[in-house]
This record gives sequence, structure tokens and C-alpha cells, in this order.
Amino acid sequence: MILILIITAITVGLYLLNVNYQYWKKRGVPGPKPTFLVGNLGQNFLVKKSLAEVFSDIYNAFPDSPMVGIFKASTPTLLIRDPELIRDITVKSFGHFHDNELFLDKDVDPLLGRNPFFMKGEEWRTTRVHLTPGFTSGKMKWIYPLLEDVSEQLVKFIEKQCIKASDEGLDAKDVCMRFTLNNVGSCAFGLEAKCFEEDNNEFRQIADRFFTPEGWQTTKVFIVSVIPFLSKFISIKFTPKDVEEKLENIVSQTLKYRDENNVVRNDFLHILHQMMKECKDGSFTSIDVTAHAAGFFGDGYETSSVVMHFILYQLAADLDSQTKLRQEINKVFQQNDNTLPYEELQKMPYLDAVFNETLRVHPPLGSLNKVCTENYTYVPKDKSVISKPVVIEAGTTVILPLYGLHRDPKYFDDPNSFRPERFLGGNKNKIVKYTFMPFGEGPRACLGQRFGTLQIKIGVAYVVKNFQLSVNAKTKFPIKYDPMYFLTLPKGGLWLDLKKIV
Repeated sequence: MILILIITAITVGLYLLNVNYQYWKKRGVPGPKPTFLVGNLGQNFLVKKSLAEVFSDIYNAFPDSPMVGIFKASTPTLLIRDPELIRDITVKSFGHFHDNELFLDKDVDPLLGRNPFFMKGEEWRTTRVHLTPGFTSGKMKWIYPLLEDVSEQLVKFIEKQCIKASDEGLDAKDVCMRFTLNNVGSCAFGLEAKCFEEDNNEFRQIADRFFTPEGWQTTKVFIVSVIPFLSKFISIKFTPKDVEEKLENIVSQTLKYRDENNVVRNDFLHILHQMMKECKDGSFTSIDVTAHAAGFFGDGYETSSVVMHFILYQLAADLDSQTKLRQEINKVFQQNDNTLPYEELQKMPYLDAVFNETLRVHPPLGSLNKVCTENYTYVPKDKSVISKPVVIEAGTTVILPLYGLHRDPKYFDDPNSFRPERFLGGNKNKIVKYTFMPFGEGPRACLGQRFGTLQIKIGVAYVVKNFQLSVNAKTKFPIKYDPMYFLTLPKGGLWLDLKKIV
């Protein structure tokens, strides 16, 4: 009897799963055939490809469809290909898609749970309003001298490492990580991180563990990323408890010292502290100050170091682009008494083109995952492969496949080639809107992009001015991305040779 019940339950389960896999077919949305249990994410389940690459493959397989119906395990998910529909999702009909997919409960993870990227609804909106004044152009100019100081330290560090490394080359990610972490320490926490002097100090250990869930938490993150509906039953905590306590202690002690000694330092921590003092309704507290200072680890430390090390690699692999950029940099330094003023950095077209082209080829986030928060009806255009309106139901995840869009030959000629000229002059105006969006678009575009862009550009400028870059033989080709990491990160690292220019 028990055996019959088990067989019956399995049979019913398989039947319901098969019915569920007809979800997009019934709605007239084309898509790849799902595989039992894993849906369309088999290559990621098997740790063969990153999610960005899986989504890109699906994107490329349906060139004539504005959207593709796929399954994360058994969960219906919609991959968006049409730039005009992306505009609707991110801007025009933002009210129907105002949340990101991954949610962290601030009661479970007090620090990352307060990060705007993970917040939803009105709580996200309120936090965004609080933080936006801290990322204006004026505030970036305010902290610029701190970035200049760290950039000079970077040059000295590389000089020493070049002597030590000999023919072994330098790990570009390690170099850039030290640079961005020193910036975070200085600009967000008001302290000397000393990452150029020490290989594994306490601040670096905190940073390394901040985005690294421990034990069972790592498994839960993976499960929720491929089986989204389980997020309703599984709570995730990225930040270890001891890391929370250390960061809270650093912030509280720093602010206490400043208050007692009337110290005013032009950094992000001061801006956050002023926000707390000026907030009369109690909605911005000391834990918010710590949380948003800690939020710099995302955009200011990890994401920025990933982007910066790809830029250095691309310049090392393309001597012509490297030479053009160095000429632009040297000209600005020569015209400004061997300095690089904030205003001049903003006006360097080739540096900006190199920056954007690297983001196109290697977007740090390979996809943006949104959630439909209110039913939305898509009406197909004439001659579309989708013949009838499609209702995107509330709760459905929609994927904006940045990696696929950025490398689509329909929008970018010879898309796998590194060509900064795409972003120069009139060429930049030819780029189809919503096909290049490394920071996202609309109200939920990356809040920290100004800081991240600023520190990357000044760091690259100082490196290229002082060193000749080439690719070390330890770099593995073709570049393959780590299938388990949440950012676009090459397996085996990018190794460079840097020679001091005299």
C-alpha cells in the first residue's frame, strides 16, 4: 500500500511538473525545451558555465523573438531581448517592475539587508532618497583628494612589486583589489586600510568575508538563485556575525573620536553621520550608517576591482589603445603641473571610451534580474513571432541579459573585439538605447556608479602614465568565467607584466 502511494505521488508530481513546463508554450512565448528538474540552467547546475553565459546562449538562440520563456528549475522566468521592452521594464513602466529578484531581510542580515540593491518597495524608495545626496558630483569632488593619495600609493606599490615579481607577473585582480580596498577604507570608514603594506590585515579579512556566506548559507544562496520560489521559505544571511560586530565597532569608534575631538574629514562616513544627525523621524540610525558604509564593499571594493583589472588587461592586450590612452593622460598631466584635477579627469574622452568598452565586453553583472510586482501586458509589434498579447504575471522574474545584449552583432559590429572607438564622438550616439547598460537603467540604476567610475578612472590613469603593460604568459586563453561567482570573474586570473616608464 505504501509503495503504491509513493508511486502515485511521484507520478502526480511528474505530471504537474510537465504541465508547469507548458507555461510559456500556452502563452505563445518561444523558448528552449526545459530539462527535468533543472529547467534551462543545466550548464550552471553542472558548474560548466556562469549564469551570464547560460542566459547569453539562450539570448542568441532566439534572435527574432522580443522575449524568451525559460525555467529556473521549475519556475517560469522571462528573458527579455527587445530594447524597447527593456525601456518599459526599467523606466516607462517601472511601477510594474520596481524590485530586484534577490531579497535580504534586514532582520536576518542587518547590514546587506539595508543595501538598496536588496530592498523592495517603499523601503527601497525611502533609503534611496536618503542616500542619493551622498553621491552627487559635488560630493565626489569632495573626496577626490583621498583617491589621489591612494593612487600615488598604488604607483609606489607596483614599483616594488615589479622588482619582486621579476618574470612571474602581477595578479591584476590582487593589485586592483588592494587599491579599491584602500579607497573604501579611506573614503567610507575614515581609516588607513594599509593593503599595500600588508597582505592579509584585519580590514582585508573583513572585506573578503563580507560577501562570502559561510557553510550552509553558501548552499542556500545557490539554491535560491536557481529555484527562486524557495526564497519565500529560506532566509539568507551573507554577512557573518563577527564581521557585523567589527564593522559596527570601527564606525562607532571613529565617529566617537571625531565628535570628541571636533574632527571633520571629507569622506563618505562624515556624509552619512550628518544624514543621521539631520534625520528627525528616526528612520536613519547608527546601524544605517554602518550598513551604508559597509555597502561600499560592493560597488567600491569588489565590483570596481573586477572592472579595473579587466581594463588593465584589455590595455595590456591592445598596445595601440594603451598608447592612445597614455598620450591623452600625459597631455592632461603636462597641462596641469603634473597633476590630474577632478574636472580634467571628467573630460578625458579616450579614458571614458576605454572604460565603457571594457564594461561592454566584460559587464561585472552578466544579467539584471527583476521581479514583476504588478501584472503587465506586453502587446507584440507587427510581424512579431509572438502573435498575441502576453500577460507577465506579478511574481515573475524577468532577466535583462546584459552579456548577451552587449555582444549582439545586431547592435555592436564585431562584438567580441575590444574597440574603444565605439564610444567616441558621434559613434557613441549611434549605440541603441538600452543595449548597453552596465549600471542598469532607470530609478534602480546603480547608486554608487559615480564613486566606482571615479576611482577606476583615476587608478587606471596613474597606472598607464607610469607603467608599460603587457600580458603575462600565466594568463589563460580563452578567458573563461567562474561559473560559481556572482560577478564576471575570469578563472585563473589575469596576469600582467608592468614595466616602469622612465
